[in-house]
Parts: sequence; structure tokens; C-alpha cells
Amino acid sequence: MRALQELTLVVAILAGTIGGSQVPRFVQEYEQRLGGASQEADRQLAEYRRIAEATGQPFADYLRQLSGNEDPSVAATGRTITASEARAIDLRAQAEALERASRLLKPLVLMRRRDPELLRATWSRFEPTLTLDPSFAALGVLFGWLLNALLWGLARRERRAPRTDAQGQT
Repeated sequence: MRALQELTLVVAILAGTIGGSQVPRFVQEYEQRLGGASQEADRQLAEYRRIAEATGQPFADYLRQLSGNEDPSVAATGRTITASEARAIDLRAQAEALERASRLLKPLVLMRRRDPELLRATWSRFEPTLTLDPSFAALGVLFGWLLNALLWGLARRERRAPRTDAQGQT
């Protein structure tokens, strides 16, 4: 039994080390996608701002005019531009939050402030490597050790628990 416990500890620590080392690379890939999406959203918004400027209107007035138009397709365009502006602002805020965060806190910032579409796209293209990141590997070792201790603690508790029969007697 002791050998099995030690084997699971080694496996859990190795899995934690390798898994933990993937985190910074995933965050970096997400940040790259986020930067590209933010630049594209800003570029599109700049085009809409140029159109507003060409009509001699402030951008906010231009959006109100479009959104309040009686023609449903024009009103829908106004809502789309408004949603694009909100997305551009949100993407910029995410990028700034990740940029300000320390390297070890970036994964937590990413979990709190994320774009689901970008997260799915990053995950679908992510390819794990055997790159070892010492800081995150150490966190993975700790996580693997704790997980192993928890599982074996639960197993010991289950073995020590008194057995009861169908009438509830020990």
C-alpha cells in the first residue's frame, strides 16, 4: 500500500509540474490573440468614427441617429456599432489588466477577465510543450502533492469508517 501511495505521489507531482508549466504559455497565447482582437476592434471603430466625422457629427450623435432610425436595418447597424464599441473597450481593459498583473497573477486575472470567444479559440489551437517553467512547475508540484494527500486522506477515512448493515447497526 505504501508503494502505491508513493507511486501516486510521483505521478501527481509530475503531472502537476508538466501541467503547471503549460499555464504561462497558454496565457501568453491568449494575450497575443487578445492584442490582435483589440487592434481589429479599434480599427473597425476608427472606420465608423471616420464615417461620423465625414457626416459632420460627433460619434455619439451618429450612433444615436443610426440606432433610432425607423429603418430596422439602419437601426440594427447602429446597435452593431454600439456593441462593437463596447467590445473594443472591454478588450482594451482586459489587455491592460493582464499587462499590469505580475507574471504569477496573470492566470488569475485571465480567469476573472476573459473573453469566452478568445479563450475557446486559444484553447482549440493550444499545443502543450515540454517547456519547464520553474515558478509554475513549483506551483504544479505543490498542487500535485496536495491532491495526492487529499485523495489518500479520503481513502484512509473510507477504510476507517465503521460499516453499518441495512438496519443501521454497526
